[in-house]
Amino acid sequence: MGASLPPKEANLFKLLVKSYETKQYKKGLKAADAILKKFPDHGETLSMKGLTLNCMDRKSEAYELVRLGLKNDLKSHVCWHVYGLLYRSDREYREAIKCYRNALKIDPDNIEILRDLSLLQAQMRDLTGFVETRQQLLTLKPNHRMNWIGFAVSHHLNSNPSKAVDILEAYEGTLEDDYPPDNERCEHGEMLLYKISLLEECGLLERALDELHKKESKIVDKLAYKEQEVSLLVKLGHLEEGEKLYRMLLSMNPDNYRYYEGLQKCVGLLSESGQYSSDEIDRLEALYKLLGQQYRWSSAVKRIPLDYLNGEKFREAADNYIRPLLTKGIPSLFSDLSPLYDQPGKAEILEKLILELEQSIRSTCGYPGSAETEPPSTLMWTVFYLAQHYDRHGQYDIALAKIDEAIEHTPTVIDLYLVKGRILKHAGNVLSACCRLIRFPWQKRQ
Repeated sequence: MGASLPPKEANLFKLLVKSYETKQYKKGLKAADAILKKFPDHGETLSMKGLTLNCMDRKSEAYELVRLGLKNDLKSHVCWHVYGLLYRSDREYREAIKCYRNALKIDPDNIEILRDLSLLQAQMRDLTGFVETRQQLLTLKPNHRMNWIGFAVSHHLNSNPSKAVDILEAYEGTLEDDYPPDNERCEHGEMLLYKISLLEECGLLERALDELHKKESKIVDKLAYKEQEVSLLVKLGHLEEGEKLYRMLLSMNPDNYRYYEGLQKCVGLLSESGQYSSDEIDRLEALYKLLGQQYRWSSAVKRIPLDYLNGEKFREAADNYIRPLLTKGIPSLFSDLSPLYDQPGKAEILEKLILELEQSIRSTCGYPGSAETEPPSTLMWTVFYLAQHYDRHGQYDIALAKIDEAIEHTPTVIDLYLVKGRILKHAGNVLSACCRLIRFPWQKRQ
């Protein structure tokens, strides 16, 4: 870069590039102008100045300068690379790829251009080209771990996971026995977990589990290790071992829904359709009752039973789940419960339950059967839920009345205005919805 310049200007060109990389754009422009004062037709400087201006939102000037720079020096890989970067910034990826390829015709072994090209090939799903470019990068820099991993990923994306495994094993074959050093243990461990997931994808479950156990000492992320192990155990049919591991994982994170799903699968209580027999429901009740006693503060252990319970048991479980969330003021409560509206009868039970809670809060400032006084915000969140409930049922007049009541109660909660905008949209009043979302009450006072 800047090879055709005298030493002083060559140093200024290096400063220009460094200023661009460190986002010191004004400093870079000064360096560019100093060069162009003596060499006004220097193509690479014109291109770099254009690239710098592009970062300052002066796009028309940027394109003009980059094209002028390329016109003055068509045989410069820098000018073509910069032109590609300009197109990439405007998401013109195909044009950017053309520019990168022209740059590589001039400098075929340029690591930076090859890396940029590979990223856009992946972006545009040119997976065959992605594989070729990553292979070229590996050939040029075989001592860089990321080039091995990038080559493996390219084959994985190109629907060839077995080849990706071979590449990662070839990379492992280049390492010393005491590898990795302490500062690279995390990255190496992630690479090993990736290789094991590839083996799992290839259907080589026994081999994957054996590899996982062999490399346990080199895998730093013990949680990911256990999750990978339990996934393989369950797929291999070792359900008793899987159950033990899922219970261990739940003790670490009792709000992870995947762990509960895995535990249900291990004990034979997971239905893909969501339909359960009365005997299975009884067994699920017993399971989650024990889990609920063990993890009293878990939200997931209270939410999951709502999916399979019915009738009065559903109402009781929903009541226990909803009350603390209304007290805390969780805006996403309706979104959390909305899948239940697709199950027959549950929407009606929820409506009746929330209306009872609303009436009790209005009359006694507390929940039914509770001596504790609720904060004023609980009523607002209860009305907020009802507004979304009626919106879901197409009762827009009632929904609007409820959301207006909530806004009047606490006009500083943004979620209320978002929901009102949504209700207005559903009611067919799109213009009012837009105005509601654009203008909040406190904006008028500013």
